[in-house]
Amino acid sequence: MTFCGLDFGTSNSTIGVSLKDRCQLVPLEGGKPTIRSAIFCDVEAKQWVFGQKGIDSYLEGVPGRLMMALKTVLGSSLMEDKTIIFNEFLPYTEVLSRFVQHLKKSAEQKLGAELSQVVLGRPVHFHDQDPSKDLLAQNTLEKIARNLGFKEVSFQYEPIAAALAYETTIPSEQLALIVDMGGGTSDFSIIRLRPQQKSAERREDVLANCGIHIAGTDFDQRLSLKTVMPLLGMGSLMRGSSSDIEVPAMVYHDLTTWYTLSNLYGPASLAQVRSVQAMAFEKHLLTRLLSVLKHRAGHHILDAVETTKQRLSEVLEVFLNLAFIEDDLGVSIQRDLLNSVLAELFERILDTVRQTIQEAGVQPSEINAIFYTGGSTKIPVIREKISALVPQATVVQGDAFGSVGLGLTIDAQRKYHRPFNN
Repeated sequence: MTFCGLDFGTSNSTIGVSLKDRCQLVPLEGGKPTIRSAIFCDVEAKQWVFGQKGIDSYLEGVPGRLMMALKTVLGSSLMEDKTIIFNEFLPYTEVLSRFVQHLKKSAEQKLGAELSQVVLGRPVHFHDQDPSKDLLAQNTLEKIARNLGFKEVSFQYEPIAAALAYETTIPSEQLALIVDMGGGTSDFSIIRLRPQQKSAERREDVLANCGIHIAGTDFDQRLSLKTVMPLLGMGSLMRGSSSDIEVPAMVYHDLTTWYTLSNLYGPASLAQVRSVQAMAFEKHLLTRLLSVLKHRAGHHILDAVETTKQRLSEVLEVFLNLAFIEDDLGVSIQRDLLNSVLAELFERILDTVRQTIQEAGVQPSEINAIFYTGGSTKIPVIREKISALVPQATVVQGDAFGSVGLGLTIDAQRKYHRPFNN
């Protein structure tokens, strides 16, 4: 039997196998081991297009449906819903299954054999404070995996998987804080790492696991609501029955959320915005909003906002160009503004880190290293704030998008009793 480790992420995904007893990630997109967690349904070719290729096709104007942040569907009310794909109603579980199947087939082609065992990554909490939804999310993912031919399915917390990957690089024992912040969740573990330990069972070494459903997509939404949506009328005034009121905000929240965005492109949403525009004082702002909906440009906005957020990790100011909505439209965004907009979310994340340390029953000074993985850990201010909680620890930057997948593969190798030589 052959095995793999599969990291199905909110923004990016990876899958790893063992070749010549060495765990490695499989090239998935452009020779790289990471693929964007996206599906584009090309209505002309009647094809499912995966990853960045699908995103590019949509942004280039190819007719079809783009779905991103697929993982957020797990455990949500959408699990009971169906969506129209190629004029057919398909359950969202089928959409997720198509993506996971693409990863599985890619790995099987690389391995030259059918995969029958898998360790799937999962956040500490798929959903905060709701154990029933959390269990539903894991059970749904397991059912998808088994339907695709995996005979043995197990799960590992994503930060623990990242720790297992990091453990292979250190010479001696460490107490480490693992920080895994991706697109959907921020997860933290405190684990005692022992390079000579090859057992799959590590319960005694794991001192604490905590997580919160706040990460990159939440950052993108807050930034867009603050900087872009006002240019489309959010916060502007309209005539009310007795006094002036703000235009309804719901459409703007849906416009900044990947899994609700496509619902805005139908005639009902256009009619609703037109009725608001009739009573709005700044009608030109609602004209822009109508243009976005008519041309299905909401995905362009989210893509531009995400890119801007990423660039602000490297430079202090970025011009967010919105000329695809209206000539010369755009807004300059400073890193300080980003930090201010996200301050409340950052504080909730820091509270979760503090909780992790407390539950581990250790003093911050006892932690030897902080291991960072996940794209959202590239934001300078959140790294600084987390590092300040354990100032004596050595800061280690892992592979932002590959550490979890590699660790899951290492875990699969140990669980399924294959020789280990990584």
